[in-house]
Amino acid sequence: MAELTDEMKAMIKAQLPFLATADEKGLPQVGPKGSIQVMDDSHLLYYEHTFRHAYQNLKQTGRAAVAVADRTAQKGFRFEGQAEIHENDALAKQILPPQIFDRFPRAAVVVITVEHIYKLDNDLSAGTQLA
Repeated sequence: MAELTDEMKAMIKAQLPFLATADEKGLPQVGPKGSIQVMDDSHLLYYEHTFRHAYQNLKQTGRAAVAVADRTAQKGFRFEGQAEIHENDALAKQILPPQIFDRFPRAAVVVITVEHIYKLDNDLSAGTQLA
């Protein structure tokens, strides 16, 4: 597992992260996930409530990437790893805010174990693996 730094955690909290997945044929899907947050030093999580493309891809492959960037600073990070879906289990009940069910009839928590971290800075170091 890779470990997130304080800088990475702050950027995830302050910016809008994007989740990328791919299906079994390798077709990509990417979109913003405003609920992405740091669970601990090696895990990210988000609330799944649409159960569409990303959810289906994660069910098929279990692989995810999260990209976050600070446009003003022109710095960013990509976190890659294995995703695990928690629906109607103890973890989901502990983490999901009860008010999510006011808007959505169904919700789950997706936990991503961060295995690799890459720089996304707008310079020659872009793509450098950090962990």
